[in-house]
Amino acid sequence: MTEIAKQKQKLRAELLDARRTRSPEEKATADAAWCNAAAQLLSPDMQVAAYNPLSSEPGGSEFVHTLTQACKAVYLPISGDDGQLYWALYEGPESLQPGALGIAEPTGERFPSSILAELDFIFAPAMAVDKSGYRLGKGAGYYDRALTPLIPGKPKVIAMVHSSEVRDVPKEEHDRPVDVILTERGLVDIEPGI
Repeated sequence: MTEIAKQKQKLRAELLDARRTRSPEEKATADAAWCNAAAQLLSPDMQVAAYNPLSSEPGGSEFVHTLTQACKAVYLPISGDDGQLYWALYEGPESLQPGALGIAEPTGERFPSSILAELDFIFAPAMAVDKSGYRLGKGAGYYDRALTPLIPGKPKVIAMVHSSEVRDVPKEEHDRPVDVILTERGLVDIEPGI
């Protein structure tokens, strides 16, 4: 394991511990703020990709439902055995089943990550994001592989983190920056090149 990979692993553990110490009230308040802010970015004709938040991830249990009420279509990821993300249209909670990583995934027609280029926004989970847009994920590289082929900014990739998680993160050559940071306090401007 490289020194940067070790730094990332240590930071992930620290951030996950911090997330777990939040009270249910703090989490509920933050999740509602993320849902409201995300919905305000959308219009009824938009199509987006999102994620179905785990209990430690920003957005909470109402996140996907909130997005579906605010736009035309929401695609959710499916973790492929080949280390790639695939995407399927969310068609309600009854259309989900546990996936390979234990995350609820849609059961509809699967599309490769190239479909992301046709969407208006991609809401991406993160453990932390720095001011230049580099995100720290959970370490499997699924999102970096899915986002790398896209033209930067088309569509805009929105990383969702706590305001305390906008901080310096170790970077590797394969890391793909995001375009927007959304915290429970609102949008944070990216400062490319810092």
